[in-house]
Amino acid sequence: KLTTEKIPQIVLLTFDDAVNDLNKQLFEDLFERGRKNPNGCPITATFYVSHEWTDYSQVQNLYANGHEMASHTVS
Repeated sequence: KLTTEKIPQIVLLTFDDAVNDLNKQLFEDLFERGRKNPNGCPITATFYVSHEWTDYSQVQNLYANGHEMASHTVS
């Protein structure tokens, strides 16, 4: 029987739209302050990136740090 302490608690973090200087500090505050999951792994998110207003060097940095990148639809 699994006890409450042994049941994984999962939170999915997702962000939509552009990655740029307007939200860079938020992402640094969330992900670059040594926060870790109970198993020791760093927390990560999925970014649904739109093309317009995106700084792709920041997208590359987020990806290199283990975040997942996905395409935001263009219509």
